[in-house]
Amino acid sequence: MATVRAIFQPLAGGQQHAPQLVSLAQEPWLDRLIISSAFSNSAGVAAVSAALAPVAGVCRAFIGVRNGSTTAQATAALLKLGVELYALDTATRGRIFHPKAFIATGPNQARAIVGSANLTHAGLFNNIEAGTDMELDLADASYKAFVDTMLDGFDDLIANHPQHCFRIGSGREIVDLMKQGILEDERKPRTQTAYGSGKQGAATSKPPINLPSKSSPVKSKPKKPKVGMATPAVNLPSPPPIYGQLVWLKPKLPASDLQLNAGHAPGVLRLTQARYKVNGKVIDQKSYFRNQVFSTLNWTFDATAQKYVAVAPTSLIIAGVHVGDFDLPLSHKPAWEAGQGNYTTGLHWDNATTHIKHIGLVGRELKLYQPAAVGGRYVVEID
Repeated sequence: MATVRAIFQPLAGGQQHAPQLVSLAQEPWLDRLIISSAFSNSAGVAAVSAALAPVAGVCRAFIGVRNGSTTAQATAALLKLGVELYALDTATRGRIFHPKAFIATGPNQARAIVGSANLTHAGLFNNIEAGTDMELDLADASYKAFVDTMLDGFDDLIANHPQHCFRIGSGREIVDLMKQGILEDERKPRTQTAYGSGKQGAATSKPPINLPSKSSPVKSKPKKPKVGMATPAVNLPSPPPIYGQLVWLKPKLPASDLQLNAGHAPGVLRLTQARYKVNGKVIDQKSYFRNQVFSTLNWTFDATAQKYVAVAPTSLIIAGVHVGDFDLPLSHKPAWEAGQGNYTTGLHWDNATTHIKHIGLVGRELKLYQPAAVGGRYVVEID
């Protein structure tokens, strides 16, 4: 037999997910607890920490990272509670870890809350969220199969995807992930997050939606995450770049463009046709990059090399991580058309070479975006 209850936060009688998660963690028969959340922040963890503390020894938490939302402070709070903490890093912007499931199991029964709510303050209290709260008798084969399938899925992530589902065991590891931009820092919130990129409309004739709301209990400035030994000060990465218009795409990057040739590596990303279309027509690579994509740059003629040169201010994104800003040289030489793969313009990797020279990037897709504003940076993304 099963008891199934709907949670429609906060529309159905002012329901909120937080009390349901607290009661789930306090089930007297519980001997295993799974927490799975795409995003997490410290206020979300704080909302359920008192209930989690007594059962932390049998709790595994799977939290998505590299998503512009999960914070170092949240992971530090979970680690401090003593839960077995796993970070889920898909290493791509095109696919993130997204399940929101909270599952308690015992010898003969289980309870699962599955829905849209993340382990964030907004997700547990204020967002419009829907979920299902199920109490299941494991003597029923279908209910047991449901629970086993869910648990096996998380076990599979650990066993078969160790690079992407890895355990966090120390505060130092958390700080390292924060330095890499894989975890956010609540002390310095970013302008672009998983809640949406770009600017929100500031002017509207509508009042705020009139629904029950609960303010965050965190009033003071968030503290630097501390777990065990003190962690060193860090220099956080600059805010992520803003994407302009997509102007070129090169699928299946070859080793040569990544400077992985066994012989001479030219140091150049060849700006070829790559069957890229603009307004339904394949570009003419001989003129497209020089006269359209990079037309606003200050081009000069190098008489010695018999080519035109410029510098493109560029932000480099690899697998969703902003690895740095670089001023990358450009070369345009019409004579290259005949002898060098039918391209006339090349982007020199220069001091970004160490970031792209990795075998794991071969076969991935490269995208080039124009600056979002005049004087801004181009964006090169490999994903």
